Amino acid sequence: MPTQYVRCNWMLSLALDENGDPCRYMAQAETADDVVADVSKHIQSVHGIDPADLQNNIRAVTKTIRTKPLGTRAPGEH
Repeated sequence: MPTQYVRCNWMLSLALDENGDPCRYMAQAETADDVVADVSKHIQSVHGIDPADLQNNIRAVTKTIRTKPLGTRAPGEH
């Protein structure tokens, strides 16, 4: 099943984590809505930024990892 993900630093390029380093937080979920909810919670709690204005930006930078179950290739394709 495909997984959606987004990194905090894609939207907030100058965001720092609690140690003063560039934020490396990555939200992952099965749906874009869940990714938006997860990263929105992170942005508000860690960076103190209201994520309401960033909803479209979050969706724009959300990527998909396409995962393929093992054993689905035909024997001749190995």
